[in-house]
Amino acid sequence: MKPNKLIILIVISLILTLVLVILIRENQHLTQIENYLEAEIQKESSRLETYTKFTENYNELQEERDRLYIENRELKEKDNWQLFEVTGYSTCDGEQGTNNTVATNFNLDLIRVKDLPIIATDPEIIPLYSIVEIKDMGAFISLDVGGAIKGNRIDILFNSKEEAIDFGIQEREVRVIK
Repeated sequence: MKPNKLIILIVISLILTLVLVILIRENQHLTQIENYLEAEIQKESSRLETYTKFTENYNELQEERDRLYIENRELKEKDNWQLFEVTGYSTCDGEQGTNNTVATNFNLDLIRVKDLPIIATDPEIIPLYSIVEIKDMGAFISLDVGGAIKGNRIDILFNSKEEAIDFGIQEREVRVIK
């Protein structure tokens, strides 16, 4: 075999080896991209499932709240009110130690607070998920707790910190509807 042919064979072998290495690396890269996309699809699927469950639970809670509020209007005539200290708070306020999720894992970024009147209570006094009427203010759902919410104290969730501050601290008559 002539040296030129040997050199040509070596060069061709090197080129084929390089092409093969490039193809293998490209295949590995495509596999990594596919794995990443699959993981992202699974995450998004999980988020969608959580949002769907939340929406179903929210709608059920809203319907239950409306039904109970209408059915229990006669409770206004009964004398089972208790005096509570009522304050206000808002979401995502570092000074108050709040974020966008309440104790019952409702993500408040997914709902408008005014659509679901939420309060924080001491679960030993008013259990979570209770429907509570605050005299002259309407019905609220206990979905949150707080470090400072002990005994006969309720914290109303407002849409903004300013509304909570404007509300201040009030003594209000309160009763548990359900």
